[in-house]
Amino acid sequence: MTYQPLHLKYRPQSFAELVGQRAIATTLTNAITSQRIAPAYLFTGPRGTGKTSSARIFAKSLNCQHGDFPTPTPCGLCNSCTSISKGLSLDVVEIDAASNSGVENIRQIIDRTHIIPVNSRYKVFVLDEVHSLSSQGFQALLKTLEEPPKNVVFILCTTEIHKVPATIISRCQRFDFKRIGVEDMIQHLNQIVNEELIDITPQALRLVAQISSGCLRDSQCLLDQLSLLNITIDQNWVWEMVGNVPEYELLTMVERIAENDSNSIITIIRNLLEWGKEPLIIMQNLTSFYRDMLIAKTSPSSKEMVMLTEDTWQQLCQIAKDWETTTILAGQQHLRQCEVQVKLSTQPQLWLEVAILGLLPAANSTNSSQFIPIAENPPWTNWKTPADAIAWGQQKLPNMSLESLQEHWNSLIPVNGKKAPIWVETVQQLASFR
Repeated sequence: MTYQPLHLKYRPQSFAELVGQRAIATTLTNAITSQRIAPAYLFTGPRGTGKTSSARIFAKSLNCQHGDFPTPTPCGLCNSCTSISKGLSLDVVEIDAASNSGVENIRQIIDRTHIIPVNSRYKVFVLDEVHSLSSQGFQALLKTLEEPPKNVVFILCTTEIHKVPATIISRCQRFDFKRIGVEDMIQHLNQIVNEELIDITPQALRLVAQISSGCLRDSQCLLDQLSLLNITIDQNWVWEMVGNVPEYELLTMVERIAENDSNSIITIIRNLLEWGKEPLIIMQNLTSFYRDMLIAKTSPSSKEMVMLTEDTWQQLCQIAKDWETTTILAGQQHLRQCEVQVKLSTQPQLWLEVAILGLLPAANSTNSSQFIPIAENPPWTNWKTPADAIAWGQQKLPNMSLESLQEHWNSLIPVNGKKAPIWVETVQQLASFR
């Protein structure tokens, strides 16, 4: 039997099967039942939330041959329904606006609207990624969109509504698709797990739903990958598959930061890198974890706002009690500022270690004699060459070799065309660890 990916195999075939979009499903169902069909619809929202699937369902509902009128429950068996599902219908045309964005492409579509449907009630044009149309393309579409020929329906789909001109939006019935809720997604994934006999723990399935961030297609694709393991799938396998840092590693890292244990921090970072985790991913995951810790500190009853398992959340709430809110906020801001260095540096591992060690209490409690009040007395005013900056660094870090200092200097990314302020901050951070 031919393999079919889960996101295609379990694509909704009716509005009743549409996941997490109850208001939209009800509105479109009532429009078909009352035969109040608008000439143009605009479906907007994040990826993987059902926009294109809804367009196909709507087209099948209009043209289902299992009755004399449009029906909100297409049979899925007649020639019209099957041809639409397979993308073979002559009367339902799906167009990728990203590769057909010019005015000539739109003119061809307009010419086709004057051809009566071959064997359907309505001729339906689905323009996916409509925001990719050129300005001339949008202009050419205006008149036809407002007053199309009889029995012609346009459905425009986009993930970037801000790029669609207001003149187009005003001519359409707009439907905003929301991200799929975690509980709705888990319920849907459970149906797939039962049908496909996938051995996965409830905690791992919830984690799949949380990681997908409201994108149903992402969760189905991830579940499809995990099903190939042919073992009992737990949370660790999910973390391994998506390439993120496991929750328990992030939790341990936060605990070691609070304990001012720089040796353990370095060991954890090195282990994560040896396991194939990218420095930027480690940095981003830790930044997100600080955000979760802020919620645990300020609103411990808001578990639904974070992508953590119950056990991790309870432990994080206990840890957060010993942290000051200002410390968490300062740490998150510090990580965000350092992210650009990790992302653009030729030595991301070095900057990852410097950034995370900068979160230690020792780095933030260094006495004023070790730090220079940059705003009042910036040391770089007397520097004329990079050698001067490195010499200054050697004064502050006498135990560090000249080669290491040169390596640190070369890895810096200029901010506003200047390395000096970043160099001073780097030397200060390095000094606090020694």
